[in-house]
Amino acid sequence: MLRTRNFSLLWVGQSTSAVGSAVTTVALPLVAIATLHAGPAAVALLTAATWLPWLLIGLPAGVWVDRWPRRRTLLVADLASAAVLAAVPIAAWTGVLTMAGLLTAALLAGAAGVFANVAFNAFLPRLVGPEDLMQGTARLQTSASVAAVAGPGLGGLLAQAAGPVTGILIDAGTFLVSASCLLALRTGPEPRPPGGGRAGMLGQIAEGIRFILRGRLLQAMLVVAAATNFAMLGITALRVVFLVRTEGVAPGTAGLVIGAGSLGAILGAALAAPAARRFGSARTYLVASIAAAPFVLLLPLGGAGGRLVLFAAGSFIALAGAAMASIMTMTFRGHFVPAHLLGRVTAASRIFVFGTVPFGAASAGLLASALGVRAALWTLAALYVLAPLPLLATEARTRRDFPAA
Repeated sequence: MLRTRNFSLLWVGQSTSAVGSAVTTVALPLVAIATLHAGPAAVALLTAATWLPWLLIGLPAGVWVDRWPRRRTLLVADLASAAVLAAVPIAAWTGVLTMAGLLTAALLAGAAGVFANVAFNAFLPRLVGPEDLMQGTARLQTSASVAAVAGPGLGGLLAQAAGPVTGILIDAGTFLVSASCLLALRTGPEPRPPGGGRAGMLGQIAEGIRFILRGRLLQAMLVVAAATNFAMLGITALRVVFLVRTEGVAPGTAGLVIGAGSLGAILGAALAAPAARRFGSARTYLVASIAAAPFVLLLPLGGAGGRLVLFAAGSFIALAGAAMASIMTMTFRGHFVPAHLLGRVTAASRIFVFGTVPFGAASAGLLASALGVRAALWTLAALYVLAPLPLLATEARTRRDFPAA
């Protein structure tokens, strides 16, 4: 099924845009630094501007995605992202780029990304069918993990060779590739959502939230994802400071160690579907969440010299488990949530989980200032280990596979 023309087109389009987006994570701050001579606070605002749309429009976006044709929503989001990103190098080359303009571009691109993320998670189950949803999700997650590892390095090379705005222009081009792949899909008309007696915007948002609150397993998985994401993002915010400043590791070596650890996400994504077939989706999720988490304790034990192996190994295994757990969660949600609610449930879930991004990083900074970097890493690592333990009190402990709708 996954060798069909439709899935191949979707896979190519999403993988290409994922590489472009990973390039932009490096290129956009470099534009602010090299072209606009921005300070650290202004550069940090770029990251905040990218994630802020989740808090501003995430819930309404879920309602709109459930109302609109999802492929068309994805197409419009890709074209909007391409236009916004292409405007940045054009403004830079004509000498009119400002920090306000760059922040606006980050905000608009982030808003388009909200719609794309929600619509994609609602569209994929229909495109591949329930029997291939896990394998399709795993394949797409593998591509995203590869992009996350290779993209930043590619962005740095492009910035060094041709200037940072070139990386952003390439990202704009990858969204056009994705849009072309979406246009080439051969799918029938999407089923219209129930229309009779449909509640207003707030009522439909509440309907999606109520579905999450009614499902105890879905609710527990969401809380665990938010807590582990909070801890991992805090660790991510401190890892360069820990290796370079606290342990005196050379910046290039620190980058290699972090990259080596990130390869674990690729392995986890590749193993997710085979493990679920052999052991069951619920068991795979539980083991990936709980058994891999303690390895994050190797990170504060790491350091210069031979101890770098501990840091890389801890990152590798923890990220492998996180990737497997993420795939199991996305597949469960795709099977369990009714199609007409999937956009709203996805949006509400994403807001809860992605809302930890700024708080995790900010908390890590406060902990490092108060306790020191290594002690802050120990604190966050302990939280990461403890966060998934409440899953043992849910039905995931006794089930082989997650329930369907």
